[in-house]
Amino acid sequence: MSDTVSKVRINDGLWHRQFDSENDYPTVPVTKKFALCTTPRCGSHFLGHKLHDLGAFGYPLEYLNPGNWQVWNKRAGERPTLDFIKSIRTGPNGLFAVKLHHEHLTAFLKHEAEPLDYKFIHLRRRDLTKQAISFARAQQTGAWISDMPETAPACYDWALIAEKMDAISRGNADWQSFLRSVGVQPLEMYYEDIVADTPQAIAQIADYLDIDLAEVTPEEPAFAPKRQKKKAQDDWLTRFQADSRAMLSKGDAIPGVSYPDNVAVLRRRTVKVAKRLRAKAGF
Repeated sequence: MSDTVSKVRINDGLWHRQFDSENDYPTVPVTKKFALCTTPRCGSHFLGHKLHDLGAFGYPLEYLNPGNWQVWNKRAGERPTLDFIKSIRTGPNGLFAVKLHHEHLTAFLKHEAEPLDYKFIHLRRRDLTKQAISFARAQQTGAWISDMPETAPACYDWALIAEKMDAISRGNADWQSFLRSVGVQPLEMYYEDIVADTPQAIAQIADYLDIDLAEVTPEEPAFAPKRQKKKAQDDWLTRFQADSRAMLSKGDAIPGVSYPDNVAVLRRRTVKVAKRLRAKAGF
């Protein structure tokens, strides 16, 4: 690999800085691996950087995110991309960490030869509605992480929030289905608990990964994650819940409640009639 490729410098900004060679570790053998199983806006950005700042949990980022993967692929040059990432983002204690939304799982399984050698942490938020609102606002404004500038205004959109609620629910359910189908009992964590007692949450993760925190020397934090404006979020929450109640009273579909359309109802009735006729005819 050329020196130019191995020492890539990326433009300023937190999203770009994740690729900067200044954040690379010296190459060490990988002895432990864990995957942070996530959905958008579940608090994984906050937790990932808290873990990274301790210097004992690798650098859990969305390496398999398609947009990120393109940059890593360029940095890797002729080397297999995930192998290259491991060579520069495995922590000094031999721990490699990756953050995965469920939509990244297929790519992860494609590039990782031993996926079940990982330990898995499933991170969720208890307040699904607030997570969906955060997801919707991020999509509208383009500000997916705390120091990214907003490139467009956020406008209340019931349908978009409802869509995000369903997407988050599917993502969490799909993670559970995958992990349980292969016999993995993940460490279950909730964002609200992590915020309430971050040291305790980190101690729980360290115990799960068999990491001795007594030997850890924290690194200087790269940044302090910020929360969305609480008043704006609360206003949207109140409005979304009121709109959902009104729609439900009118018989409209809302997250968790769907009504079959007329075509589907007619099709089912036709099938039932056909079965009865066949039974009477002796078929």
